[in-house]
Amino acid sequence: MKRFFTLFLTIAMVVFFLVPAHAATGKVRVAVMNFANNSTWSYWGDHLGEAANDEFTTQLQQSGKFTVIERAQLQSILAEQGLGASGAVAGSTAPKIGKLLGVQLIFTGSITDFSIKGGSGGAFGLSVSGTRAKSTLDVRLIDTTTGEVVLTASGSGEKKVGGFGIKGVSFENHYDEGIAHDALRPAVTQVSQNVLAQFDKIASLAPAAGRGKILDVEGPNQIYIDGGQDGGLNVGDSFNVYRVTKEIKDDDGNVLDRVEEPVGKIVVTKVMSKSAVAESQSGTIKKGDTYRKD
Repeated sequence: MKRFFTLFLTIAMVVFFLVPAHAATGKVRVAVMNFANNSTWSYWGDHLGEAANDEFTTQLQQSGKFTVIERAQLQSILAEQGLGASGAVAGSTAPKIGKLLGVQLIFTGSITDFSIKGGSGGAFGLSVSGTRAKSTLDVRLIDTTTGEVVLTASGSGEKKVGGFGIKGVSFENHYDEGIAHDALRPAVTQVSQNVLAQFDKIASLAPAAGRGKILDVEGPNQIYIDGGQDGGLNVGDSFNVYRVTKEIKDDDGNVLDRVEEPVGKIVVTKVMSKSAVAESQSGTIKKGDTYRKD
């Protein structure tokens, strides 16, 4: 019994020290930009992209591995800066968008194919009709630090409805936007499964738990920071605070490096779901500074 307890304790200590920080929280903070409708089907306009976006966001959140910025918050932040929330994120704008949203990883995507086709036929007073909707969704994951596409995933879906009739009487199932959603859902599910299968790669790209940004400062005892319970923060956690003093950019405006200087220390005094309150232990802390454990 003693040997078993010793072995159990040893394994527990190994797991504690070797499991990476992101595994402790189990969640990666991401943003999902609006999906564009690049198919030839324009009857419902952007609603197809919105439907795919909503379903993808829901599936990411239900997986328990991602924290996704709410669409309303995302659109509000980007609108303030005159930036659209579409999936067209250029390499030169990715760092700016990532900084505004407080994320390193952004999902973008588009519906590359969508169609609804119907047909009917009959004889001897009987008729048969059918409608088939097909969809294809492509999604990319962008690292806002480099502007590079680090992961791609695609999926396809199909939905069929039909009916029959006798002369003068119809038993047909008519279609509307519901069939579009039903055709999109399996495509989104395929994409989500592909993404989750590569979660270890995604988690390794995301910033480690225990680092983030100073959101606001209302005095030495009221310093608001991101992270919260979703970021694995706890009351009593202490961090060093840094300030970017220079950004080194190339000719296209891409940020190559940032020069940082230590400006102080903070300790967490209150933790909420997605943010926390800290107080200053030393130095002068300002909004926009970053914190981390060294």
